[in-house]
Order: sequence, then structure tokens, then C-alpha cells
Amino acid sequence: MCASAVKYDWLTALMPARAGEHQLDHGGGRTVCAELRYRERGLVLAFLADWAREARRSAPQPGFPQAPSGR
Repeated sequence: MCASAVKYDWLTALMPARAGEHQLDHGGGRTVCAELRYRERGLVLAFLADWAREARRSAPQPGFPQAPSGR
């Protein structure tokens, strides 16, 4: 589960690139506060970074460890 943090790595580069754009809600119908949007996304990215650190600590060597048999 922790390794899944890389799924959202693309957001790290996208957020600054779109910082100057008009911020809309997920449906695209209403304007949302950009400060709130980026604060919330920053919190999520920090959470995912913690997951990534945990995944790196759990791996015995570079790469993904093989799952034990019987799972």
C-alpha cells in the first residue's frame, strides 16, 4: 500500500504549473479558493511522501521485494 504513493507523484509537478490558473471544483462548475485547494493538496502530498518513506524503509534492497508465498 505504501508503494502506491508513487501513483500520485505527477501531482507534485502539476500543481506549480497550474498555480496561476482559475481553480474550479471537481465538476468544473464552481470556482474554489486556490489557497484552500493548494493547502489541501499539500497535506495529501505530505501524507503520500510519508507512505513513500515507509515503503523505502520496508524494502530490504533497491527494487520491490518479492511477496512471501502463501499470500
